[in-house]
Amino acid sequence: LTEKSTGVTFAPKLHERSYLVGVGVRKKSFINIYAVAMYASPKVIQTISAFSKAEQQNDARIALRDAARTFHSPSEITSFILSMVYKADAKTIAAAISDSVKSRYTGPVANIEKLESLISQGVQGKGGYATKGTTLQFDCSAPGVTVSVDGNDQGEVLCDTIGGAFFD
Repeated sequence: LTEKSTGVTFAPKLHERSYLVGVGVRKKSFINIYAVAMYASPKVIQTISAFSKAEQQNDARIALRDAARTFHSPSEITSFILSMVYKADAKTIAAAISDSVKSRYTGPVANIEKLESLISQGVQGKGGYATKGTTLQFDCSAPGVTVSVDGNDQGEVLCDTIGGAFFD
């Protein structure tokens, strides 16, 4: 599936049991910062299959959000892949993502600070800039969120509610 405004194409399958649910774009003014894709289990996708596109769009969105952020076991994962289309330095991209999560997160600020630090460290490790094609991956599960940059694991924020903040 290709995100139309950026031209970024995402694979239909991420992990053994994670399938592409949808794609979007994060903009600032008229600039496309990154394309984003959400991957989830077949159970999450099945949740929305009963909704018609036009008539029940809001109900489908709520059902998808609730299903994707409800982890019935530690092995269930919903992943967000961000593919950069505009260059940003480590501090800027880390702050933008952590601020977005922070606005929907009610837990300790230390967890948001750790998330920001993991993103920043990962981008610093590739020269200090997230350039076009840089991929940031956030694997949300019951224990927390695992962060990787270009396939390199940066660490995990352990908190059972932080993953849900990525969905709202």
